[in-house]
Amino acid sequence: MSVPSAAELTRARTARRYVAILLVVAGVVACGLNLANVTGGALGEFRLLVTIGFLLLGPGWAAAGFLRRAPAAHVWLLTLGVGTAVTLIGGQIMVSLGLWYPSVALFVVTLLSIPFLLRHAVVAQ
Repeated sequence: MSVPSAAELTRARTARRYVAILLVVAGVVACGLNLANVTGGALGEFRLLVTIGFLLLGPGWAAAGFLRRAPAAHVWLLTLGVGTAVTLIGGQIMVSLGLWYPSVALFVVTLLSIPFLLRHAVVAQ
């Protein structure tokens, strides 16, 4: 096993910062489009992509940011796994309780994820 160079670590940290910032922006945009009640046309399709992208990657990246010097594959696997789990468990809770409020779920996931994403944007590991 080889030890990564300082330049490789710097590139990885910079990339993690940019991903965290991009996910913060995606979460805010998804919530904004939701509040604006955008539903159809090209903007509606954009809302769908941004919302799904944030829900699958945002919570996972917030968790994966705590990994230290993990290979990129591990970071992305954890990101997708946690994001998928949070989305599925949130949906299952809404179905089980008979309270279907996906907008509220989006806002809750965003409010819980953004502080950690901002922390990872400042302190990339």
